[in-house]
Amino acid sequence: MNTLANFEQVGKRGFYRPTSTVTFERALDMVAEAMLLARSLGLSDLLVNTTGFVGFAVPNIFARHTLAVKWAQSAGSALIVAIVARPELIDPEKIGVLMAQNRGATGDVFPTEVAALAWLDARSGGSAAIP
Repeated sequence: MNTLANFEQVGKRGFYRPTSTVTFERALDMVAEAMLLARSLGLSDLLVNTTGFVGFAVPNIFARHTLAVKWAQSAGSALIVAIVARPELIDPEKIGVLMAQNRGATGDVFPTEVAALAWLDARSGGSAAIP
């Protein structure tokens, strides 16, 4: 299975919109692969829309910590990442985002692509077309 079949590049921005029934751990691995690909392509930012993932429950604090560590390792400090997730998966205090930022990652999580793109555009000084 090509996990990056749903990866697109528009200018210096990447878009990853996977759709799959997966475990939480597999979802993390797939997103990490997209982050590593974006870095290898020299992209400045990445929008990851995870709303197409199904098959796992709301992550607990330990799972969010695992997510944060993997995010920081995969994205590094230069790649700006906006993650779109189903609202019920977003912690109200965004603890996973905070843990990733504490490890050097730059990113945030949003309930919609519109909000995620607006945030990315504000950081990049421009806008990219939505594929």
